[in-house]
Amino acid sequence: MSGPELEEAPSTFHDDRLSSAFDMYEQIHDIHQILSEAKAAWIKAAQGSSQLVTATVMTNAAYARLEDVEHRLSTSSSIGSSADLLESYVKLQDSVSVVSPTVTSSDWSAGDAIRDLHECWRTMTSLRSEAATDGFAERFLKPQLPPQVTLRRGPDTFASDAQCRSILLHNAVQCTRSSCLQNDFIRLGSPVVTEIDTFMSREQSPSNCLHCASGLSLLMSSYKAYAFALPAGESTSSCRIHALRYAQDAVAHIGAVLNNPTMPCRCQGTLAFHLEKLKLDLEEYLRTKMFDLFFQSPWVCGGQILEMMHALRYYGLRLAAYKSYVGSVVHMYNVLRKIHDFPSIPILEKICDNLSDLFFPGGRPDNKSFKTSYFRYLGGRLRFHSQAKHRTGCHELAIPVHTAKATAGFVSEGPAPRDLRFDCGRFSLMYRIKERNYRVDEATLDAIKGQACCVGFGRGDAAALVTPNKPKGSPAKNKETSGHVCDSCERGPMLDRPGNIVPTGVIGISQALQQMLDAEIVSDFPIAGLNFFPLYIDCVGVVAKISNAYHGVDSKQKQFCLCYAEIMVAAADGCREGKGWRVRKEVRELVAICGQALTEGFGDKETRQYYQSRF
Repeated sequence: MSGPELEEAPSTFHDDRLSSAFDMYEQIHDIHQILSEAKAAWIKAAQGSSQLVTATVMTNAAYARLEDVEHRLSTSSSIGSSADLLESYVKLQDSVSVVSPTVTSSDWSAGDAIRDLHECWRTMTSLRSEAATDGFAERFLKPQLPPQVTLRRGPDTFASDAQCRSILLHNAVQCTRSSCLQNDFIRLGSPVVTEIDTFMSREQSPSNCLHCASGLSLLMSSYKAYAFALPAGESTSSCRIHALRYAQDAVAHIGAVLNNPTMPCRCQGTLAFHLEKLKLDLEEYLRTKMFDLFFQSPWVCGGQILEMMHALRYYGLRLAAYKSYVGSVVHMYNVLRKIHDFPSIPILEKICDNLSDLFFPGGRPDNKSFKTSYFRYLGGRLRFHSQAKHRTGCHELAIPVHTAKATAGFVSEGPAPRDLRFDCGRFSLMYRIKERNYRVDEATLDAIKGQACCVGFGRGDAAALVTPNKPKGSPAKNKETSGHVCDSCERGPMLDRPGNIVPTGVIGISQALQQMLDAEIVSDFPIAGLNFFPLYIDCVGVVAKISNAYHGVDSKQKQFCLCYAEIMVAAADGCREGKGWRVRKEVRELVAICGQALTEGFGDKETRQYYQSRF
């Protein structure tokens, strides 16, 4: 017995199933949500509740997420341009009753986001057609006075948005065709430049045309959101001034290190050589007198500041390991604190607590193993030998060659074994996301949802966020072993405390991520904003004082001798064993010399002197 015949209902999507329509709606919803989150980040940055660099990281992450959405559209629906996307959206609206979701405000719908992408694509296509005419390069690259741009908000903003969008695109193309792009901070820090250059250099639309349009849309929306949210009397040009001021401060710090007598050699491959090159790049950046709409854009300025921060952090970690000047002072301070009851020095105490994985591999020693901890900091490893007499096969303690060369200041040009001391992302969530091309992986998302202990990614439970492959039960996850003392740990997980945002859903996770990134820049110990350059200068000064006082001014060993550190850590272990360092006269003298040098070097210094500028 046959059943009743069913007639198929007419549908606008003749070739698609219902699942395809839902999939299309999901992709459009994601695009709208991502663009809205980026706008919200810039509104907070303009109002002062967030940082410029934080909004930049959030927008770069949004741009990377848009690329994933565009890839799904291309593979599942064969949509490669904003025209195709707009056509599919109109068909979806005609066939299904859709309530457009909103994220930040009810007056900017998903349809507005899709139409804005299409207008960006039309603007780029129009400029590319104009570029094919004769004499375009001469007219285009000719210096012109900055045009007057009037930004508007509300329903009737099509004309003003089109003018601003066109000027932003013109300025971006001028940047791609000028010599300023040879500077690494401009080339790597300016968003969308590479995509626009690829789009303009081809006669037909490349495969990344939708991604290029979304980048221009982000550039435009971030500029408007930031400009309208600024307090009265301020302008977006202050972002460019912040970037130039940051570069100027960085040049001064690098120059102070290069003029230090511990940097006598500028031979190729040395740390001083690379610092000199970094200084020249920053000086070239300062000479780039660009104040057009593109270079004043907050996203562009934030990206260039972020590139400078990353470069300073990388070479700052190199300085922290250079000839062990900084590490020897930190270990000596820890010995005096634990054994001799030396008064606390705020900046050194915060470094010991928050960067214990860097200076105290295996945990900060409390009352034993000071010498072992210091040797491990120097890079010491157990070397095994098949003919060793000990049952473990241990032959000797040694420092690997590549570690010794890096400590001596030689920067490898080619591939080299990974050295965790120079891993920026190991201690900072911001740099970790940047080094992964702003892809927020599952381990980071899980940590943001509540697994992180507190906002300080050098030690403690929060180290699991930055080093997710760390085995459980390792010393750094034990408070007694790591020497970690933090009020936030006593009060429970950061995201569960009163006043903090508990992440629920995509929006909650985004807000929690923004909160954690801000804390890395403006907290009591801004892990991403720590400036190693003045710290290095002061530590070298302490080493010089100890060396001169201990060996005598006329001694040949007065040139920054580090023997005091080995004597101190060995004496601390002897004190634990009951031998007592106060019995030995030279150790008693050395304790007094070290204490006086630390007091003179750091006694009158405030912790904010070692933090980078805040934005």
